[in-house]
Amino acid sequence: MNKTTLFRQGLKFEQYWGSEVRAHHLNTRSVYRLIADDNIAITHSAPYVDGESVDQFSVTLTEVTAYHSNGNVLSSQTQTLGVYDNWLDAYYKAFSTLEKKAFAAK
Repeated sequence: MNKTTLFRQGLKFEQYWGSEVRAHHLNTRSVYRLIADDNIAITHSAPYVDGESVDQFSVTLTEVTAYHSNGNVLSSQTQTLGVYDNWLDAYYKAFSTLEKKAFAAK
């Protein structure tokens, strides 16, 4: 049985979490950045696995490694913190990462 993914149905999570995430929608994925820290993102896509399309949510953290002399970003490093099959697990990972960063900054 071939089910339709939330991505292919066109679900836009900012309709429900718009006060916490900013969205950028593309043909093959949607990227949701946390408003509190836009270096933390959730990317929603629907790759084919074993011939069936499945929802996939990747949580990433981007850290700037160098700046140009004019203040713009010269280079950065992005790491994947987790890959999930549902929004809530990815959402909780993103916000727990935000809390850890805030705690580490104190």
